[in-house]
Amino acid sequence: MRKLFLATVSICLMLVSLVLPASAATNYPGTTVNVSTGDLIYSSKGWSSYFAGHVAIIGDDGKVYHSTPAVSSGGIGETLDSYLSRYPSGEYFEVLRFEKKTPGPYLEPINAGKWARNNVSKIQSYTIAGGYKLGDITKNYCSKFMWQAYYFGAGTNIDRPYLGNYMTPDSTTLWAPSEIMPGGKFTIATGFKKP
Repeated sequence: MRKLFLATVSICLMLVSLVLPASAATNYPGTTVNVSTGDLIYSSKGWSSYFAGHVAIIGDDGKVYHSTPAVSSGGIGETLDSYLSRYPSGEYFEVLRFEKKTPGPYLEPINAGKWARNNVSKIQSYTIAGGYKLGDITKNYCSKFMWQAYYFGAGTNIDRPYLGNYMTPDSTTLWAPSEIMPGGKFTIATGFKKP
C-alpha cells in the first residue's frame, strides 16, 4: 500500500511539473495562490488599460499571453514580471480561474493555455474595429484572444453565459474584457496589487 501511495505521489508531482515549468512564477504577487495554466489575469478599466480593461492568459509554459497594442505584432508571450512591468505600482488585478463544476479531469485550462502559446505568433495586428470575425486570429484584441483560446483550444465557449453563449467563430460582436466575469465559466481565484 505504501508503494502505491508513493507511486501516486510521484506521478502527481510529475504532472504538476508539466503544467508549469520551474522557471515560471509560482504564486501571484503578495498571495499564496499558485499561478495556474489557463488563468486569466484581468486589469480593470483605468488609465493603464485605456479605460477598456485588459485580460491575458497564463500559458502552459508559465508565460503570460495576450493581444496588446503595446507591441507592433499585436500579440506577445512574456513572463509575469514583464507583463506586470507594463502597469504602474498599485494597479489591481483579478485572477479568474476556470470553474470546475463537475468531478473529473479538467483539461480545458491546460488546453486553452497551450493554444494561446501556439497561436500568439499568428496575431498580425491589434484591432478593436468591428467587422472582423471572432475566428480571425490575425486581427485580434485581448478579450477576443481569450475567447479563442478557450473556444478553439479547449472546446469551451466562455462568452456571455447570461445570453446563452451565442458567439461563434463567424460572429463579429465586440467583446469587452469586463464581460469575462465570474459567475459564468470562471471564479475569482485571487486579487493582487502590483508591488
